Amino acid sequence: MKPNMNKQKPRHRNSPPGKNGLSDKDASTMTLIALRQGSHQAYEEIYLHYYKPVHNFLHALTRSREAAEDITHDVFIGVWENRGRLDPGQGIRPYLYAVAKNLAMRYFRKKKNESNYLSYSDLYSTGSVATDDGLLAEEAGAIVVDAMSRMPRIRKRIFEMYYKEGLDYCQIAERLEMNKATVANHLTNAKNDIRKAL
Repeated sequence: MKPNMNKQKPRHRNSPPGKNGLSDKDASTMTLIALRQGSHQAYEEIYLHYYKPVHNFLHALTRSREAAEDITHDVFIGVWENRGRLDPGQGIRPYLYAVAKNLAMRYFRKKKNESNYLSYSDLYSTGSVATDDGLLAEEAGAIVVDAMSRMPRIRKRIFEMYYKEGLDYCQIAERLEMNKATVANHLTNAKNDIRKAL
């Protein structure tokens, strides 16, 4: 089946992953080699296998089903357009995840909505986001969790107090016995840490 290269939404977005029995090992070797050579069948197999987990991953990030569908479509358009650059030895999953993440960040920048991606850690740490591909969800949550783990202890604590506990600058400053300017500075640095990680 020749990939649909226009901007209409994919026709198979409700197809369950793995319907065709494609395994990660197969996708990283023979199927990817065939895709690099322009095989429409190989593209279709990868599409059917990975569309739903990638869509769920993006839906968890954007919290918008429409945005997730649009971005997922762009991810797979990119797979076809850049098929010659794919490395069969690396597998398709890392590529899909990287492209999805980059396109999601472009979406956030366009919307100028920082609150969505600053709350990832809360979503994944509470287990409130469920997908059909636990590894992708785990990878997504791990990005923010890892970024937070690298923050200085006081910066991480202020970040959690503000975004998780819902405290304002004055409350945080009072509890930690510091001035509001210091609290604001720590939050700015924390947001920069998250942006760099994403």
